[in-house]
Amino acid sequence: MLRRFFHSHYVKNCIVLIAAGAAIIILSNMFKNAHITAGIAKVNDVLVPVYIGAFFAFLLCPLFNKLVRYFFGIISMRHGSYKENLAEIRSSEEETKRFRHNLFFAKFFASFICMIVIVVAIGLVAYFVLPQVIASVVGLFENMPERLRSLSEWTSVHLANFPQISETLNEVANAGVTKMLNWAQENLLQQDVTTVATLVSQQVMEFLNALFDIFVGILISIYLLNYKEQLFAIGRKVVAGICSEKKQNEIFEFFRIINETFIGFIVGRILDAIVIGILTYIVLIIFKIPLPLLISVIVGVTNVIPFFGPFLGAIPSFCIIFLESPIKAVYFAVLILIIQQLDGNVIGPKIVGNVIGISSFWVLISVLIGGGLFGFLGMALGVPVFCVIYRYMSHFTGIRLASRKMTNETMAYMDYEPYGIQSEPLKYHEEEDSNDSL
Repeated sequence: MLRRFFHSHYVKNCIVLIAAGAAIIILSNMFKNAHITAGIAKVNDVLVPVYIGAFFAFLLCPLFNKLVRYFFGIISMRHGSYKENLAEIRSSEEETKRFRHNLFFAKFFASFICMIVIVVAIGLVAYFVLPQVIASVVGLFENMPERLRSLSEWTSVHLANFPQISETLNEVANAGVTKMLNWAQENLLQQDVTTVATLVSQQVMEFLNALFDIFVGILISIYLLNYKEQLFAIGRKVVAGICSEKKQNEIFEFFRIINETFIGFIVGRILDAIVIGILTYIVLIIFKIPLPLLISVIVGVTNVIPFFGPFLGAIPSFCIIFLESPIKAVYFAVLILIIQQLDGNVIGPKIVGNVIGISSFWVLISVLIGGGLFGFLGMALGVPVFCVIYRYMSHFTGIRLASRKMTNETMAYMDYEPYGIQSEPLKYHEEEDSNDSL
């Protein structure tokens, strides 16, 4: 009896899930160790160009593939050698050489256009967005004491009937002014010329290193886009040489799910964040809300995070506007609520689509776990990671149910006995419905 219990697939799956959770907790505790954290930080500093290149490659992969397909069709049609079947291309050495020649030029033109897109996007952000955001932040800190005093005066006049609220806001404002003055005195006024010069030189070197990392990252992204088929082919060859045919199919299916989920989710969320940022900027300009570009950047960047992103962007933005004008802060709250409803019901589904494929409950859980263990990056990537696990488990469960001639419809396993409704017996069938999930 005990042997059958431990050989049960459900028990094995539970053990795997518990082991995976324990491994995540252990890794999280290891990362908190000072020596390990320093080592990981050093490795991350070295791999920054690789991260940038992989990020650009992920973003540009759909565009690059479409451009290659377009240019390859034009070049092949012009030479009268367009073939859709790889077997026909390999039929002769001349056809193979012509195919490689046409594909090389198609990738060259596509790479050139993608590089222009990257450079233009970085240039636009560096020329139009970054200086204004920095100026807004600097101006916000410079005028913070005056704005806090103005807020204190405003609350004393308009909230006279609510003395407790007015007193609390005044205490917060006075505490903010005191902390800012103390920080300026400790970090700016007491620094000598040598220390200031050292800080300036460090900032200049960091800026130059950032430019170098971006340049190398662009080159790496172009390399990844051009040689991704070769890299994938090497991976398939290694897997084919090590694993059996059944294991190969499982591994290939797992990585196919990863590719579809991460490309669809990351590209979709970033495009959605850009659209929401631009829309927020236009609306704030129309309604004359202060600091429109800074607020739009905050809303756009935090919108990458599912579920909690709108709140993470709206709350600090509301506080910043509230210091400038409490009435306009209320207008902003109403406007951002309308924009987020538009995003959740119209813009988001159109751009991201159904690539996530999980309910809001699992999105909430994945964001909480990812954010709790790995911070902002965990909140942003927790959903696609969980989605990959969920989709693969759905695929694996569907195969196992089909082998046992059991239905894959989730409704067939519903139990409404607590409500006094008798459940239907399970349905059996020979074929698996691939559209159903867990």
